Amino acid sequence: MHRRTCLFALTCLLAITAVASAAETAWPTKPIRILVPFPAGGQLDVVVRLVADKISPALGQPIVVETRTGADGNIATELAARSPADGYTLLSTSVPFATQPSINPGTTHYDPLRDFQPIANLGTSSFVLVVPATLPVTDLKQFIAYARSQPGKLSYAGTSRGSVTHLSTEMFEKETGIRMEMIPYAGIPPALTDLLTERTQFMSLGLVAAMPHIKSGKLRALAILEPQRNKLLPDVPSIVEEGYPDLVVATWFGLLAPAGTPPEIVQRLNTEIMKVLRSSDVLARYEAIGVDPVKPHEPAAFKSMLSGEVTRWAKVVKDANIAPQ
Repeated sequence: MHRRTCLFALTCLLAITAVASAAETAWPTKPIRILVPFPAGGQLDVVVRLVADKISPALGQPIVVETRTGADGNIATELAARSPADGYTLLSTSVPFATQPSINPGTTHYDPLRDFQPIANLGTSSFVLVVPATLPVTDLKQFIAYARSQPGKLSYAGTSRGSVTHLSTEMFEKETGIRMEMIPYAGIPPALTDLLTERTQFMSLGLVAAMPHIKSGKLRALAILEPQRNKLLPDVPSIVEEGYPDLVVATWFGLLAPAGTPPEIVQRLNTEIMKVLRSSDVLARYEAIGVDPVKPHEPAAFKSMLSGEVTRWAKVVKDANIAPQ
């Protein structure tokens, strides 16, 4: 009797294991949702939709990209953090994901490293320091001298608190010893409107948004926040050339899952994404929208990068004495 009981228990255990294994192998069996914390039409939105469309056939399920804006990205991020860790709700996000816990520790209810499992970095995009062409400066050194001669009189166009636009300017001020007032805007278009009319005098702006106005002569590019010059702006010096290597920054576009998502699901997503990021049509589309491709990497490498981002931006927030709102 004891032997029969053991055999029955063993049979049940094997059956349960087989069912669980089959369920894992079958993933996905229904549509996947990707939450995006920032407005439709922006670079992040374009990138994630492009990648989602490319990996959907390989996964055999539709991928629905859902925009959930608000609270500097926290609404979508917190919703993703609370979602089941089953591979059916993912988050695509950018730099504010790593900065908000330092910017607003009392109202940000997620930990970027504890509550999420990184899947892949989808790409990066450069930033450039620009001023209205009507401002009486022609290069970065002249602008710094101009700002120092008018302490507290200049302002810069900012977007959401914790964005690259905001924090890279805080870094720039600290490195150069100048001070400008931040004028917050709800997005890039209204910020650009005031910058072009010199209501504000400076902006750290994404290269794609800046290029049309640089080419038209309405904005003057002072430096690209890269180690080397960018092929799109070969006549504009890099920030390293200008003597500020610590100001090299870029935005990144990442895909994450809630913590606890099975590693085989995370790896499957990473594998499919790495395939499409090497395809010629995706590379061509990236070049057209000003997104730099990333080297093939595993989830662990992206996690390490995110850890470095959290640490770096927390120091920037502390050094700039940015108070919570």
